[in-house]
Amino acid sequence: MSTVSRAWKVSSAFVKLADALVGEYDVLDVLHTLVEESVGLLDAEAAGLLLADSTGQLQVLASTSEESQLVEILQSEAGIGPCVDAFRTGQVVTLTDIAADGGNYPAFQEAALSQGFLSVHAIPMRFRPKTIGALNLFRSETGALTEEDAAIGQALADVATISILQERTVRETRP
Repeated sequence: MSTVSRAWKVSSAFVKLADALVGEYDVLDVLHTLVEESVGLLDAEAAGLLLADSTGQLQVLASTSEESQLVEILQSEAGIGPCVDAFRTGQVVTLTDIAADGGNYPAFQEAALSQGFLSVHAIPMRFRPKTIGALNLFRSETGALTEEDAAIGQALADVATISILQERTVRETRP
């Protein structure tokens, strides 16, 4: 029995993401692939994704669990939380211990802890100066993602971002 290497798993995730982009692809398929692959590859129990609509309002478009979806909806409706800040600033927001470090986001803190999430890593979905959303990686343990996991998560989010922006450009230029 052979063991699958980490490099193989990462390569496979990028192939699945690229496969979701073939032909007349559905952006929701790309986003669901992104959250599923992120959880499968990275040190996270759940993931959720907020994407800005045409008015700049963040909408929950993908989630790997009811628990993460609930926390994402709360952030979207309240307009505050690590994922919202990652979107607004274009910077990664990490809470290594939500109970100790989540005081800036009391509603998020309460919701995340009630769902069993103890840390979160929010990754902006950006291309150059444009940020279109954010990917949240929820963990049931305290602590930060490793540098490698954080880099892989950002790379997956970047590929998805480019594909979404490409799809929007094609859609907007159609007669």
